[in-house]
Amino acid sequence: MEFNIEDLSGFESMKISALTNAAKLSPLIKERTLGPDCAELLKNGTNEKLQLTAQYSESTKENDLNVSNESQGTNGTPKAAEKKVTPISPFTGSVHTDQTDCAALKSKFYQQDLERQRRESVQKALAERHNKIRLADEQREAQLAKSLQEAAQLAARKEKDSEQRLLNAIQEQDRLAHEAASRRQAEIDQENRRQSDIQAQLRRRQEEIRKKAQLIETVRQHIGRFRVGTETFTKALTAVGVQHATKFTNQKKTLRVLQKDFEQLLQMINSNQEVSQTEVDQAEDYCRQLDQVNVEVTEVLAQIEASQKQQEQEQAKQAAEAAPAAPQEQPGQPAPNNDKPASPKPPDSTDSAAAPPPLPGTENEPFFQPVSPECLQFYNEVKSFYEQHQTAVKQLMDDPSMKTYRFNCQKAINVPVNAISAVNREHFIDKYSKLAALLSGQNVKAGEGMVSINGHPLGRTYCTMLLAKKFVSQADTSISSNASAAFPIAAIAVALWQRFPDFGRFFLAYLHRECPYLVPYYLPQLEGQTQEEYLKTLGYRFADGGVLEKQDQYLKRQSGLARLYAAVIVTVPRKDDPTPHPHGLEYGWRWLTNILNRFPQPDICATLIAEFLQTAGADLHAAYGKQFLKVLRVLQGDYMTTLNRIDTGGPKARLEGLITKILTEGRIDRPEGMMTMNFW
Repeated sequence: MEFNIEDLSGFESMKISALTNAAKLSPLIKERTLGPDCAELLKNGTNEKLQLTAQYSESTKENDLNVSNESQGTNGTPKAAEKKVTPISPFTGSVHTDQTDCAALKSKFYQQDLERQRRESVQKALAERHNKIRLADEQREAQLAKSLQEAAQLAARKEKDSEQRLLNAIQEQDRLAHEAASRRQAEIDQENRRQSDIQAQLRRRQEEIRKKAQLIETVRQHIGRFRVGTETFTKALTAVGVQHATKFTNQKKTLRVLQKDFEQLLQMINSNQEVSQTEVDQAEDYCRQLDQVNVEVTEVLAQIEASQKQQEQEQAKQAAEAAPAAPQEQPGQPAPNNDKPASPKPPDSTDSAAAPPPLPGTENEPFFQPVSPECLQFYNEVKSFYEQHQTAVKQLMDDPSMKTYRFNCQKAINVPVNAISAVNREHFIDKYSKLAALLSGQNVKAGEGMVSINGHPLGRTYCTMLLAKKFVSQADTSISSNASAAFPIAAIAVALWQRFPDFGRFFLAYLHRECPYLVPYYLPQLEGQTQEEYLKTLGYRFADGGVLEKQDQYLKRQSGLARLYAAVIVTVPRKDDPTPHPHGLEYGWRWLTNILNRFPQPDICATLIAEFLQTAGADLHAAYGKQFLKVLRVLQGDYMTTLNRIDTGGPKARLEGLITKILTEGRIDRPEGMMTMNFW
């Protein structure tokens, strides 16, 4: 039976209830209620005692939690008492005294018996309650001990589980760390192997690149050697004349075959983008065969020269034999001079230009000289180079059978040059690559077909001159109306100049022909030269019927040429080419100082100087600093004073405003459209 210790609270209530009832009965009982002398009490207070007894019994039972409510009657008294207690009526006084005493005695005994039973029941209830308390304590202690044991076991299990989990976690961490270390070591080993493989591949690649570069350089040398040999052959045939052309028929055929084979070899190299030793050996063999052809040409030339000398000797001998005997010299008479008088040398335009007639009283004044000795020498060198190749290439230009070839060359040049712009890097590099490929001897696209400079012995010279002329013509077609267009054109011109020096010489030659003031050289009018011919040397153009162009058209074209020339001077070479600038800032400084040392010309000088300063002034200022500002002060002072006496037009006014702005602000704004250093 499960004992609840809370049931003990009724015991204290029972004791308190009994004492409370005793305190209530004590004032009512004046005599003893036990013994033979309690008769009067029985007679007078039987009903009250019974009522008190009943109340006590009822109170006791109410406070005794162990007494069942079923043993109570309807009035709260025991059923046994209900059976034995007889209600006392008002007529009980008439009962016999003995009966009354017996009834009182019985009632007393009954009360004692009830008291005894009550005590026994209380003791029994107390004993049971103590037993229950003891059992409850034992159970509670057992339960507590069990709970403590279970808690200890649970704590032990938890601690063991925690230790096991910790141990497992440590082991797992160790395992993961070991696996990670193993993976890292494997990755390191793999990376080391990969790096070793990459380094090995890189070394092999570098070796391949080095060998390929050597092969390419060797092929380039052979290309140059073949070109030189071709030019040598062409010059020899040009010098010998048409009367001996039939003696070189075999050599011409051999040269054509070699040119065709060499062109096919280069085409194959370009298409494969690879060069092998076999191809290098083949190119060397072609060069060797060409050298042998030139040796044969030299031998034929030597035979022709020997034959000519022999003929001259025979003619001289025959003339000596046929001539009459010379008269004997008389004393005092001068010996007859049989030599023919030397004919005077025809005036040469170059010689005449080199020594123009000075103005009266200005022989020792450089300001009135048309050109400085330094610039004159430079001008003559460029002009001589141009005229020499112009004479040589005339054979190709006059050959009707090469009309299609010339047309294809022009198309291969005009299309990319007309499309030059800095719209984006890829477009810009594409135009340069096409032009460089053409001058390198590669096959390039021309319309629907292909063309190469190796298609004719003079193809290289012809295409180089044509390309230089096309670049100069851009000053009139695009730069004169769009100043920023000068910079992309100048950038490609400088890059081609670095790689192909002849292109730069032809470029300067055409530039000087169109504008001799860019030397600077004030060409004088030669003796016997018409006004139209003289103006053409200064860059003027005439329409059909000899109509001279308007002055503003002339100045617009000249300003475009000045922009192009200045843009070439300030262009930064591309970063991939270590070759220095072929015509840099030093040439711009030379031009500016030389033109200020010449007597100014109306309109043209102010136009050229203003365009030159706007385009190249910022770079010249950065390079020469205070010296440049001193030159501008000279320009603002003595030069402008002289110019004001002979020129009152718009170009002079614009130049004055530009110089004033520069000297006032102490700086020059960089022109729009200049290409950045890393553009390509």
